[in-house]
Formats: sequence, C-alpha cells, structure tokens
Amino acid sequence: MALWTITAALAASAAQPPAPIVPVPAMQVSPEHAPAVLDALLAARDYMTLGKRIGEVSRQPDLVSDLAWLRDRTIEGNSAFVAMLYSRLLWTAAEGLPEEPQREWRETAAMMTLYAQAAIMVDGQRCGDRSAPANRSQQLLEWNPEIWPFIGSLKAEERKRLVDVAVLVEGKTAARRDALGDVDFLCRGGMEEIQYNLIHGTSREEAPRPGVIGRQIVLAGDGKYKPSERPQAEWTAGAAKMRPTLLAGLRTMTDAVARHSSGAETGKSGPDPRR
Repeated sequence: MALWTITAALAASAAQPPAPIVPVPAMQVSPEHAPAVLDALLAARDYMTLGKRIGEVSRQPDLVSDLAWLRDRTIEGNSAFVAMLYSRLLWTAAEGLPEEPQREWRETAAMMTLYAQAAIMVDGQRCGDRSAPANRSQQLLEWNPEIWPFIGSLKAEERKRLVDVAVLVEGKTAARRDALGDVDFLCRGGMEEIQYNLIHGTSREEAPRPGVIGRQIVLAGDGKYKPSERPQAEWTAGAAKMRPTLLAGLRTMTDAVARHSSGAETGKSGPDPRR
C-alpha cells in the first residue's frame, strides 16, 4: 500500500497493479465485500451504496480485500470517487499500525487525496455546469480533515514527492478516465442541479447546524436530474489545457496548507488556504 508500491505498479503498467500485500482467500471475504459485488456497484455507478458498504467495513479480511480492490480500481482509472474511498480507508486502516508503516499508509492516503483532486480538476472539464466540480473539491477537503494537517506537517521535499506521484497516477490513468467519463459523480451539486430541484423537487426546513445562522432549507430532487456535459471538443480542450498545470497547482496548494499549518502552531494562521 506504500507509495513505492503504487509507483512500481505504474512504472510496470497501469493495467497490471501489484498483488495485495496480504492475499485474502476468497472464502474469508464476506459476500457483500466480494470484488465482483463491488465491481457491479461501480459499473452501475451506485456510489451511495458503494461508499456505505466500504465505509462500514468491520472485518479484517473484508478490510484487506477492500483496500486491494480500491487500489486496483484506482490504478485502472475509474471514478475519482474510488480514489477518495481508497484514501479514507487507508487512513482509517493506518490507525494502530507501528509508526513506520502507519506513516507510509498515511502518505499514500495523502497522495491519493491529491490524485483525486487532480482527477476532479481534469475530469470536471466535462461538466456543462461549471460550478459543479467545485462541489466535489469542497467535499474532498472535508472528506477526511486529518489528511490536510498531515500534508501540512510534511517537509517540502516530502510534499513534492506526494504531488509528483499523484500527477504520475493522473497521467497513467488519463486514457481510461477520458474514455469512461465521470459526469454522474463530478457534475452534481452545482447550480444547475439546484435550479432543477427548485422546479421539480421538494424542500423542507431543518434545524440549523451548530455555527450556522439563518434558516436551513434542504432541497430534494425527483431522481430524474441528469448532469449536462460539454461538447467533446470543448472538454477535451479544457482537459488538455488543465493537465500541464497540475504539478504547479498542487504544489502551490500543498505549500499553502503547510504555511497555514505552521501559522496555526503560532496562532497566526489566518484564512484557511484550502477554501
């Protein structure tokens, strides 16, 4: 699961990821966590069930199997959502490990978070609603809040290494991601869907969350909204323009997180640079 494992797999072939570190006999894996079952959920783009299934894993054989499945499907070039799940499960699984492997797993989780951000930046070029990808970037920032202070605590050369590998993964998975598209995941939650739900959905008022002022209105759609997609010539041009900026953009982002973390230690952090 460490960074060298991911890098070695990519150097060999993005389509031939390494075997799991600890192979799990199929008979020990719960039926609901069997790779074929997870594959079916991914193929159906049932992200809600997939996320809940993996997020609630409790048995060690299922955890090891899920980690291997997430790694393999990420390196294949599937939805950024898979990389987000992989990052969060790696971080959770690192708890309780000895110091050295725990750090390695956390570094890999951080790298996968950065890769997910790169994929959102590139694949979000498909979205007809240009406000939608920012919704997923915001979700990523809140997905596992412990990852960002960890990134900020790393040395400059360590942050650079994470970014370099994240961009390497993006490049190796680009062709498959371009072919599959990720509109169903990346292009939701923007102004287009909000406007649709205002017309076709229902609304209800909820109690304000702690620290939130004013009425809280929750919109529920009718389940029929389909995200719009830009013409192929437009999104491919946008993706081609975005890719060369990934290294500099992610390095700037991680450096800003480090400055914020350093300032937080002295009480002079200022605004959160992730937002």
